[in-house]
Amino acid sequence: MAVRVKVKVVLNDGRALETVALVNTGFETPRPQLLLPVKAAQELGIWPDLPSDASVEIYDTAGGPTRVYVLPHASKVSVLTSDGESGKVLSDIVISHVEVEALIGDKLAEELSLVIEAPGRGLWRFRNEKVEKESEEPVYWL
Repeated sequence: MAVRVKVKVVLNDGRALETVALVNTGFETPRPQLLLPVKAAQELGIWPDLPSDASVEIYDTAGGPTRVYVLPHASKVSVLTSDGESGKVLSDIVISHVEVEALIGDKLAEELSLVIEAPGRGLWRFRNEKVEKESEEPVYWL
């Protein structure tokens, strides 16, 4: 098992999407980034018509280099739990043709105050809380 959390992604124009994202500290980023599979980006209305400030970049992955589309400072991301909603974090959106799960990068995880307690059992908590939470079931965008 891994740590997955339910997230709410709100674009600067108000369009929103709720999905489950894998917390991936190996997804090292220069600033907060949420990776969305193409199908999730379509659902959000940002694919295939990308905004003018989007850029094409090559990211190194475990499977080798891959092309992604980066939308800088495009959204506010928060974590949804049974207790409510976390604070919102300004985040880039990264769109991938390869990934089938939404991924939270290392900087976004830190800004959201996510602490992974037991990754094998899917346990996590917010930095300012002592209560551990269980991982969400994965959502695959196929």
